[in-house]
Amino acid sequence: MASTFFCPNGWRVLGCPGLVGSQLSGKCRKSGSRGPPSTHPTPFLAGRIGVAAVTAGPGVTNTVTAIKNAQMAESPVLLIGGAAASLQKGRGALQDIDQLSLFKTLCKACVSVRAVRDIVPTLRRAIATAQSGTPGPVFVELPIDVLYPFHVVEKEIGGTKNARGLRGKAVQWYLQNYIRNLFAGAWEPRDVSPLPVQVPLATEDEVGFGATPPRHLPHGLGVLGCPWVEGR
Repeated sequence: MASTFFCPNGWRVLGCPGLVGSQLSGKCRKSGSRGPPSTHPTPFLAGRIGVAAVTAGPGVTNTVTAIKNAQMAESPVLLIGGAAASLQKGRGALQDIDQLSLFKTLCKACVSVRAVRDIVPTLRRAIATAQSGTPGPVFVELPIDVLYPFHVVEKEIGGTKNARGLRGKAVQWYLQNYIRNLFAGAWEPRDVSPLPVQVPLATEDEVGFGATPPRHLPHGLGVLGCPWVEGR
């Protein structure tokens, strides 16, 4: 995941301490990206995207005002937020809230990653979406079961090895298949090159509309400040 943010000039990932921040911090240092996550704001240069990594629940909700400001300022920002494990969503897990609905009206795109193999493609699309068209914020949710290593996830939610009864064996079979699908293709190399950004450009007719009087408009009707409008 950290390699997605690597570039020759180096990037800074802003955020607060937490699961996502700690995971991203160590990987950024290994990949060569500038880090670890810092709470000190830095100015974003032209052509760059702002990246913030926060923990689940209150860490995500605390960014609502900042994300709204980014939307109003048309600033490209990628917000990465932690979340409860996919299997525990809607079951009373710690800090489990509907974070996607919270940002639907604020972000250009809101996505929750369901498998480890989807982390890099999702981040690439999110970065391109934030910069394309009218720039704005995007939100990517990373549940904890796609961030932890395989042996940790298997130990926590893999179930007991000595299941008893038909029901216990069925639950164990389901959990084992869930983990296999969660990590399937996780170790395959991924393309981390930036996706093309779609930037709308004005046509020559649109640019020239304010410089020369169109024939179909009456005299004196045009853009304020043009010589032909002011009678020069």
